[in-house]
Amino acid sequence: MRKELEAGLTKPDREHDPLQLFTRFDPHEVRPAGDVIKTRGRMTFKEGRDGALAVHTDYTFVHPVVKAAAGASEVTRTVVRRVVDFEVNDPRRFQATPGKPALAGYNHEVANTACEVYDGFLPPRFSDSRPVAEASGPATDPYDRSQEMKEDESTGCGTVSRSQDQGRVA
Repeated sequence: MRKELEAGLTKPDREHDPLQLFTRFDPHEVRPAGDVIKTRGRMTFKEGRDGALAVHTDYTFVHPVVKAAAGASEVTRTVVRRVVDFEVNDPRRFQATPGKPALAGYNHEVANTACEVYDGFLPPRFSDSRPVAEASGPATDPYDRSQEMKEDESTGCGTVSRSQDQGRVA
């Protein structure tokens, strides 16, 4: 996993995409619109495999950004939902570092970004943005948290239902 992440952070491409675990914006393209990132979600705990502590996180983050160009004022929001599962193994029973979690699984969905861009940064959509890829997936409400995310199921590049922008849902 570490080699995959290092490859994605140093030379991102379709197979090595750091955005699967990290939210990054190109500072030459956009900057934060203020210092507030809205967050909604939950973290749960239960007994995992072989007595490990299983931690399940499911959070939605709303990142308001503006273009980095001087005088830019249009604010757009990129919505990222991340599900990350960890396990903390008992070091008395397993070879483990006390208190250090092991990544057990992850998934994400991103809305209001350009599709089919794999440069390691989220490319937010603004009113003057041109589509990079045609919409092929269903309309999606990026704020709907009523259902669990499906494992390893990409819905493609679809339309964001609470916005006029086309977005990637991965």
